[in-house]
Amino acid sequence: MFATIKAFAVSLALGGALVMPVLADQQQCSCKNLQSVQEELRNADYAAKFFADMAAQLKAVEDPLIEAHKIPTHPDSNVSIYHRSSRKRAEIRPTFQLPHRPAHGYKGPATVDMDYGSCEQKPAMLEALRAGSQCKELADFALEHEAIHRAKCARDTAAVYWDRLPSHFAAEEAERYREQAKATRALLKRIIDEGTVTIEAKLEPRISGPQFDVTYSYITQPAEMDGNSSPGSDTWTLKGKARRAGKIKSVKLGGMSCTPSGQINDDIDLALKLDGLTMGLDSKSKGKPGDIMIRCKGGHGMSMRPQGEVDGGNVFADEAFTIGTDVSQDVRSLPFAKYVPSGMSVSGKNTVSVKLVCPGS
Repeated sequence: MFATIKAFAVSLALGGALVMPVLADQQQCSCKNLQSVQEELRNADYAAKFFADMAAQLKAVEDPLIEAHKIPTHPDSNVSIYHRSSRKRAEIRPTFQLPHRPAHGYKGPATVDMDYGSCEQKPAMLEALRAGSQCKELADFALEHEAIHRAKCARDTAAVYWDRLPSHFAAEEAERYREQAKATRALLKRIIDEGTVTIEAKLEPRISGPQFDVTYSYITQPAEMDGNSSPGSDTWTLKGKARRAGKIKSVKLGGMSCTPSGQINDDIDLALKLDGLTMGLDSKSKGKPGDIMIRCKGGHGMSMRPQGEVDGGNVFADEAFTIGTDVSQDVRSLPFAKYVPSGMSVSGKNTVSVKLVCPGS
């Protein structure tokens, strides 16, 4: 949650740990709460940067005036530092736009106030914040955020705490959101690690031209991805192996409908790079035994695909990572499309399905 500092006049709800009774209906966060955790993280990251930038801008107003006050003859020696900085803050404040307001599943108050001159917040509002959070850790992070504000106020004394320049309040908020984002990012890693990521794919390109119309089907069987996040890095890679079978669904040659049979086979190595919010996928294929035959009126043909043929590259990048994501691509955008002979057209879809399977699902 965003602590409202009345003199600061900016405070918006996010989601943090005050020691309070835990009700039976507040569950631990799991991968079922993925969207909520992701949106709380995006909000915290945004708020941390916003307030850090605001603190820098306000300090740029305040510091020259502080120096001017040291020189009685300076034209700005009698200018109110607080008033000038507050005006700048008022200019910046309307630009605050959370990525998610509220974050998915949050039903608590939008603000939790700490009244000017006081170091206290209303217990009922804090409990509403806790109860409105979708799972326990998100509530804990929001309450911790507020508790540290109160603790600082009590430690400094209310008189000293509130008698600060606007840049100090902004810097305090920035620090609180940096810590909240750090805790939320660690939670996001944990709930993804506890689940199982699976990947499967279906590619159906159609290549057509004069006297030629063939639709292919390549099915990549579901693969379970292995690997875990690392505390030392915000990105990590999951790896898996799959089998892909390629067939001809339909074929017309010279106006004749032909009958396809058989299949070609590939072993696929998959590498999924994650940061908990987005993902990118690379694959590498190796040809295995398998051939395709076509029978047409008056004759037949057979593929002579070389075994051990290797191909691969990036499948997609910067896609949103969700509980279930279908990445659909026009086959014309895929690398193989540029090898289609002149005078032929290519169409169809490539769909890659990435799922996060939660424990017990």
